[in-house]
Amino acid sequence: RSSGARRSVVAYISADDVLARDVLRACAAATGVEVDAVFDTEMTKTTALESRIRAERDRPRADLFWSSEAMAVHRLASEGLLEQMPEQTWSSWPEAHRDPQRRWLAFSARARVIVARKSVAPIDQWADLARPALAVGSSSSIAIADPRFGTTNGHFAALAQAWRAAAARAIDAPDFDRWLDGMRANGVRVLSGGNSATVEAVATGECAYGLTDSDDALAAIERGLPLVMSLARTLAPGVPGGGTMLIPNTVALIAGGPGDRAAAIRVAEFLVSPACEELIARSPSHNLPLGRASSTSTTLASWLPPFAEPDPLLFDALAASKSAVALSIAAKRRLEGASA
Repeated sequence: RSSGARRSVVAYISADDVLARDVLRACAAATGVEVDAVFDTEMTKTTALESRIRAERDRPRADLFWSSEAMAVHRLASEGLLEQMPEQTWSSWPEAHRDPQRRWLAFSARARVIVARKSVAPIDQWADLARPALAVGSSSSIAIADPRFGTTNGHFAALAQAWRAAAARAIDAPDFDRWLDGMRANGVRVLSGGNSATVEAVATGECAYGLTDSDDALAAIERGLPLVMSLARTLAPGVPGGGTMLIPNTVALIAGGPGDRAAAIRVAEFLVSPACEELIARSPSHNLPLGRASSTSTTLASWLPPFAEPDPLLFDALAASKSAVALSIAAKRRLEGASA
């Protein structure tokens, strides 16, 4: 839709509200496009917005989807609910971070991490969370967000797939269900408040370890909480593609969106611009840029995030996205002591 010289689009956004609004202000200043942002709740935001796009397939109400993770976008793309990006926009983005069929672009990644109290030994591999008698003496060793929602959902699907694939190649890897059983034996707590609640449970001493994302962990550490963050490996050191999972933001055009398509493309292009990735890297989220380094910054090292993952987890994201829903429901039951 248009309004005089100003153009506007509707965007469904699952990125954190404060960060997203800072980005959208910069976007409006750079492009002249105003974004009417629609958010959802902290715990279920990506899941809820994905369901909304699916429910509106016959009469879309939004033009753009900025997702804080990639699994939902993979599913929507496979269902024909996303439009292709322009060739020029798509081809200028790194091949590793774009959909081969031009339906989405990935940018500004967080890492899946383990946060721990400074008083306990750090965890170097995800498998070690199931180690017998982990953090003996704590009432609950491990805090985790409800795996049916958010990044825990996709992370579980990626772990299950990666470990199964490694075992098929005779590479030492845990069995996913036994890993869940081991965490349950160590006193896992499944929390309804998302990754931020997981970090708080560790910070207050309720739990020794928490499964979370780098942005939540770094924000807590910057607030002075007595925590450390580790990028635990999925597979043993030396196994290529066996590091931790990176969680990129993704941007996609919703098929049949009601607004100005050229304006929606301008917003998408801004999100994958060096200026936007630098803005997000400098923010409290400290996401890793996935595209070109900022051409305007002469002090690149000063704003890069305080972590790096040179060997991120390799997995089939589309296959993981399709298995994630059923797997996460079964995982929650198992973690809480019910039969899967």
